[in-house]
Amino acid sequence: MVGAIAFWAVQGLWGWTWAKITGPPGLTAYTPGPGGCVPRYHGDVPEQDPGTAEGVPITAKGYRPAELPLTLQAKTDEAIVVTGVEVEVRSSQDSPTLGTVTDPHGCGGGMNARKFDVRLTQTPVPVVAAAGSGSKAKDFPFTVSASDPKQLSLRLDPSDQDIRFSVKVEWVADGEYGSVTLDNDDAREPADRGQGYRVMGRPELP
Repeated sequence: MVGAIAFWAVQGLWGWTWAKITGPPGLTAYTPGPGGCVPRYHGDVPEQDPGTAEGVPITAKGYRPAELPLTLQAKTDEAIVVTGVEVEVRSSQDSPTLGTVTDPHGCGGGMNARKFDVRLTQTPVPVVAAAGSGSKAKDFPFTVSASDPKQLSLRLDPSDQDIRFSVKVEWVADGEYGSVTLDNDDAREPADRGQGYRVMGRPELP
């Protein structure tokens, strides 16, 4: 587990989410929330540098899509089969018309992870395996263990909407089903806890 956490620490990410686990124990899942080398929306920032606020990740033309990185790892050396990921949209509305958008600067290279394209405006939300840089698409199922964690990246497409969503990872061990739900339950702002992760298309601002 130390190795998996260290991977994300090197990426400069923070705010690990310890997942809510249902079913028989076995799998842990971590995410720092949506991010990437993307523009960010800042709403109601009072006369200060908007870059000092974290902001909401934006998927926009000319940039990489906003991504939700996931690290999956078994609690023991026994292999667990990860059978799929489901994405649930908690809310969807038009992107805001007021606020500020900041563009990214000095972005590094992308991570080596299994990539999946997620179209958040479709019902049900499709999670489709995508090719990475120099690698073929790798779909479910796959196995993880304590010594063999896997990194995933969900590439988020909210179209022109402002969307909150949660993620459920489904798995099987010894014939028993389990699932892990990630819903931003340790968000910085108490009002955001358990309300899902937020991403949006680039808003049309004055």
